[in-house]
Order: sequence, then C-alpha cells, then structure tokens
Amino acid sequence: MIEKIKSIYMIGVGGISMSALARFLHYRGITVYGSDIVVNDEVKRLLRDGIIKFQKGSAHSFVRLCDVVCYTGAVALDFSDLNLAKKLNKIILSRAQLLGELAKDKKTISIAGTHGKTTTTALIATTLLVNQLNPNVHIGGVLNNINSNVNISQSDLFVTEACEYKDSFLSLNSNICVVLNIKPDHLDYFKNFDNEFASFQKFVDNTDKNGYIVLNNDDKYCRKLKISSKRLTFAIDSDADVKAVNIKKVKGKISFDVLKNGCRLGRIYMSCYGYHNIYNTLATICVCLALNIPFAKIKKGIERYKGVARRFEILSQNRNRLLLHDYAHHPDEIRAILNLCKDLAYKKIITIFQPHTYSRTRDLYDEFLSCFDGSDEVWILPIYPAREKPVKGVTSYKLRIDLAKRGKKAKYFNNFQKCYEEIVKNNDKSIIFAILGAGDIVELANMFKKSN
Repeated sequence: MIEKIKSIYMIGVGGISMSALARFLHYRGITVYGSDIVVNDEVKRLLRDGIIKFQKGSAHSFVRLCDVVCYTGAVALDFSDLNLAKKLNKIILSRAQLLGELAKDKKTISIAGTHGKTTTTALIATTLLVNQLNPNVHIGGVLNNINSNVNISQSDLFVTEACEYKDSFLSLNSNICVVLNIKPDHLDYFKNFDNEFASFQKFVDNTDKNGYIVLNNDDKYCRKLKISSKRLTFAIDSDADVKAVNIKKVKGKISFDVLKNGCRLGRIYMSCYGYHNIYNTLATICVCLALNIPFAKIKKGIERYKGVARRFEILSQNRNRLLLHDYAHHPDEIRAILNLCKDLAYKKIITIFQPHTYSRTRDLYDEFLSCFDGSDEVWILPIYPAREKPVKGVTSYKLRIDLAKRGKKAKYFNNFQKCYEEIVKNNDKSIIFAILGAGDIVELANMFKKSN
C-alpha cells in the first residue's frame, strides 16, 4: 500500500511515534500533512526539517487534499476530520496500521511489554548502530546516541516498539519479537487482564515460524505464553538461556556476568542506572545473539548507550540537590525509579507526579497508594486525561488525601507554575526531586532546562 500513497494527513502528528512515522513517509517521497491540538517540540522539529505541512486543530482542507488519513489512539473516532474522511471515502489507517505497513517488507524486531519498551528498543538500536548494521528504528523517545526518535536506512532490519494499547502491536509481523513483561494496564480498553494476556498471545503468534521469540523467564505471565517459533529466554532468578549473575552495584551503576546455557560470555558494565535495566539489557543480548552478533560486539554496543530523553533524565545535579525527569506512570515503574533514587545516597526524596489517564488511576488506585512508599513526600498534579473524559470520583486531589491517610506527606498543586516555584524555593539539603509522568508534565521539566 505504501508505494501507492502520494499524500497522507496525520492527525496527532505531534505524538512521538507519529512524528517518527512522518519522517519515514517523507523519506519515501510522500507529501505529509499534519495537525495536532498543540504545537509541541515534535511539531516544531518536523516543521524545521520541512517534513510536514501543519495546521493546529481540525484541518478539513488536509482531508480533501490527501490520499490517506492516519490517526493516533488519542483521537476520538467521532472527530470531525475523521467523519469528513469517511464521507469522502478516504483510506483511513490507525497509527498502528501505518506502522505495520511500513514494517511489512522488513525483518522486523518488535519490542513489547508493559514496561521497558522504549529503553530496550533504544538499547537494541544502539547496539546495531554501533556495529554498523544501520537498522531502521522507530522509537517512542529521543535516543541520545542519534538525537532522534527515528533512524531511516536501506537496511532490511526494522526495530520498533510494539504497544499493546488497543491491540496496536497486532499490526506487526515479527521476525524477532520480545516480551519484557506482562502486567495489568490499559484496562480501559482490555476490560480485564485475561483479555490483555490474550492480546499478548496473539502478538507472539504473529512471529515468523523461523524467527525468535525472546521472553523474560522471571515474569510468570511470559512463561505462560504458548510458543510456536524458536525461543530465547532471559532471567536473573529463574533458569533461562541467557542469565545475569555476579551482579555488582557501584554508585548506582551496575555490572554483571552473562551466561548463555551456563557458559560465561563476558561481563557487561551498564551505562544506564537501575536494576530493572538488567532485564532490558538481557533482552538486548538475546536479540543480538539471535542475529548472530558476537558477544564482544554486543558488549561494545550496550556500553556505548547514552540513554533516552525522559528516561531517568538528569535535569541538574550537585551534591546537595538532584533534579530528574522520568516517563514513569505505572506503579511498577514508579517503584523502580524510587528504588534507584535510594541508591544515589541523598537524604530525602520528593516525588512530583502527574497521573496519566483517569482509567489507569481508577483501575490501579490501590497500587498508586503504595508505590510511593520509597518517597519522603509526594506532590500530586492534576490528572493528564490524554484520550479520556473525566471519571466521577477519580481525581488527583483525592489521591493526595488518601496518600495522607496512609501517613505519606503529600501536597496538591493545580498547575505547573506553582509546583515549579515550590521546588525553586525549597532549601533542603541532600534532596532528590523526581518529576514523574507520561503527560505534559514535560513542561515542568522544561522550565528547569530553560532556567539552566
């Protein structure tokens, strides 16, 4: 289909994934029109690079001009531009369907899981790039090694995140598929965990019979998946094809020996913080072994990884204060970040958190009440709605009240500016401010970037 498209209109083009797809389409000579409700940094970069013609909000003129209309999961299906596209009999694709079309003729490496997709995709991409394999890369964050969320080449390798929301990853047919973990999430769509697990099973089933399925053997639900392709497992605690042993931690940085089928391959010195990133690194090693890359070259790529924006991103640091920003928005991710903060030996941790969507806040409410146990204080901002309308009784202020009832010191701020001012005037010594969330809380982080 891609070969037949001359022009496309992308609704929600400012999303990190959509902006990457826009670049792939532009590279193929397709005229790209785009709209979004805000002119964010991604839109500005696309305009600067001449990738898109843009209009803020609704853009009926773009609908009439294009061959195909593409939309993100955050766009309401009754949005006026989509309604017009239907009336005009335009071809309409979801973001996931478009990604599937772009990856269709490639050897696709798809990385799925409730947590860790972006980091693992970035680690795999970096390792392949460092070793001159120059893959096509589609990633949900800006990879610092290339200062972009996309790499475009003539290679037949295509490395991409595979998101489960709305069954998006079912549009992908993988040569190598990775499942990092399976946890309850996106229950606004799946309704229950059984449906979510069934979707992961379908994703795995879409793997080429001669390909590889890479699984976390420490995750009980990954172990329950039925596998029909070749399997490579990784773990820390369980038996697995690839294992991390002799794990050492020095000033938050981790190193470990890698065993394959019980034989030592060598030692990895991770360049990124966090025990949870051992799993992401092991998954990367499995993928590279499936591609027959020697371990010495895998090690070189992993140790040259420079991280992803909004993933444990240090905004400023001295011995009295550390200010960091992370995309963490699920309770498990929050726990992992706070555990990492403890390793950094500051005396106090204050978490600034923006809940992401009403449904996730409602469905995982009890976990949100307990996931901040590693923080001395929690400052809560209004819920970022994304695609949703408010849910009665689900508010950030209620979360603040219930955290306080559990004995947690908690504050509520109704806007970023007030929160920013409170951080600036805080004179406590040896303190970490952890700014967490997947919504527009990045604007709060950016306030500190501008002030530096």
